[in-house]
Amino acid sequence: MSWIWAIGVILAWVVVATSLGQPLWAQQSSQDLVAFGAIKGENFSFPQTWRLLASQWLHVKFPHMLFNALMIASVGQAAEARFGWRTALAVGLIGGTLAQLVTVYSLPDAFISGASQAYLVLCGLVLVTGAIRSFGWWMAIAGVLVGVGLDLFVSSDGAIKPGHLTGLAFGLVSGIALRISQRAVQV
Repeated sequence: MSWIWAIGVILAWVVVATSLGQPLWAQQSSQDLVAFGAIKGENFSFPQTWRLLASQWLHVKFPHMLFNALMIASVGQAAEARFGWRTALAVGLIGGTLAQLVTVYSLPDAFISGASQAYLVLCGLVLVTGAIRSFGWWMAIAGVLVGVGLDLFVSSDGAIKPGHLTGLAFGLVSGIALRISQRAVQV
């Protein structure tokens, strides 16, 4: 299922680029993405709750979109191997949606889109539950390092974005809760 999710992110890019009449690799405008489900934090209201989910399939930059899709596919696969696709998908999407909501309220001037929050949820989940030294675990390490590194050294804020931190924390807490619940069932 994580591969289907990742392919969906790529297909969303293709559909948006085609709808906007842009080359596939061209940067997309945050303002243009609002028509497809991106969120302008200060304009968010309860009837637009669907945007918290839809915005996770939308991206401004092509390399960012490809990286997010790769992370969802590879780390999501590791989460699925441990918990099954339903649990991995639910944790990823619920955590990603919650992280989008945190971003809406913590950065009201920003346009919000992207799957970074969701992939960081999956990274947190795999880091506390995956087999250490497995491919998925190492991809989760790489995903966290890239996400945090870009936030700290490339973004204009110079700090970890609230949505990224929320996503990672949600994944870590979910992973701990799932481990505890699995132990309780085994006893």
